[in-house]
Amino acid sequence: MFLNIEIERLRHRMSKSDMANKLDVSPTMLNAWIAGRTAIPAVKMRELSQLFGGISLDYLLCKATTK
Repeated sequence: MFLNIEIERLRHRMSKSDMANKLDVSPTMLNAWIAGRTAIPAVKMRELSQLFGGISLDYLLCKATTK
């Protein structure tokens, strides 16, 4: 799970629906990306970075680990 994407979405006070609209994808696709079920296309990774003010992709794509 890409927890940092969720953290930034909340920090920017954006609903999942708003974020999906800004990225021009369905909410279902956005959820699949965040959950790590589907790979995020490179162009959408760049759009995510820009959406959050140029935040680094390394930070955004750091996966949460569970033990």
